[in-house]
Amino acid sequence: METQSYTPKHSVKIVTATSLFDGHDASINIMRRILQDSGAEVIHIGHNRSAKEVVDAAIE
Repeated sequence: METQSYTPKHSVKIVTATSLFDGHDASINIMRRILQDSGAEVIHIGHNRSAKEVVDAAIE
């Protein structure tokens, strides 16, 4: 059985960030690559970011 891939109507943009040395650095990079390969724009704003910084980046 052949599966069809999903194609969104609008471009997909995702903001990511991590806490400083929380152990998720490698996994966030893997997810970023998978999402980018699927056509999404991924903006990684770095380490040790507050919730407000993530929200501000998403709004921008």
